[in-house]
Amino acid sequence: MTLTSSALLRKSFLCAVGLVAAAASHGQTSSVVLAQAQPAAATPAPAAVDKTAAQIDAENSRRWSIYWGWNRSNYSNSTIHFKGSDHDFTLKDVKATDLQTNTGLSDIFKYYLNPAEITIPQTNLRVAYQLDGDTAIALNLDHMKYVVVQDQSVEMSGCYKNGAAPQVCNNGQQVIGDQWLNFEHTDGLNILSIELEKQKKVDWFGADRAKVFGLVGVGIVIPKTNATMHMIGQTRNDQFYVSGWSVGAGAGLEVDLTKSVFLRSAYKFGYVDLPDVVTSARGDKASHSFTYNELLIAVGYRF
Repeated sequence: MTLTSSALLRKSFLCAVGLVAAAASHGQTSSVVLAQAQPAAATPAPAAVDKTAAQIDAENSRRWSIYWGWNRSNYSNSTIHFKGSDHDFTLKDVKATDLQTNTGLSDIFKYYLNPAEITIPQTNLRVAYQLDGDTAIALNLDHMKYVVVQDQSVEMSGCYKNGAAPQVCNNGQQVIGDQWLNFEHTDGLNILSIELEKQKKVDWFGADRAKVFGLVGVGIVIPKTNATMHMIGQTRNDQFYVSGWSVGAGAGLEVDLTKSVFLRSAYKFGYVDLPDVVTSARGDKASHSFTYNELLIAVGYRF
């Protein structure tokens, strides 16, 4: 499956929103059916009964929310296998980092708060539905960036051939330099996942203003891999492509600023497996897997 534009990525995100909406609708329908199946009370309820805090919380919790935020991430070393008609080699213990835009005041307004530059910083977008007082289901897009560190020396095994030049085989050290290989997922390492979240209220900032949460998620990875294989004379690949899957877990804190507006911070740990990465304009492939740590902060709205 090949996605040729960021519009298609957004379309995938909107389609998945429908899945969350369907799950929410099903939850509401099930609640009605169960309520109808309950036997009638032996005695009629009083004409007027004050609602308990638990009842009010349950009513208010059935709400949608959306948030937008920013992240920093780091990655474990990975072994990357490159394969094509004129090459088949492996690079071991490859280091990679995230990619941050400068954080001066002008950059904050130019990139971080500018919807037109949505893919420039590392961002997070989440649409959630509160199933009950302490459980939510969410569609989540983690837009991270993954950049192989240049000028590092790694262990290589395998061969490649550049046109009519003699084949080069190496079973020793290889420096990843700008004239040999550029490899990054910078627009970006996009993890589109479904997350299930459990929450617990805490009285850290006043009554009913904060909660801690834990979550687990699973999803697909749609990187836009910017790769240039100089060693075989191949031009840069630059396209969105469904390349693998991811699973992760996390924990964090959410604090209400108003009844509808909240701040949220979270730590996530995950595993990414990319068996089908496109590395050249002609369709060569690579595969690798790694773990990541992600810290995010976001502002959200309930409706």
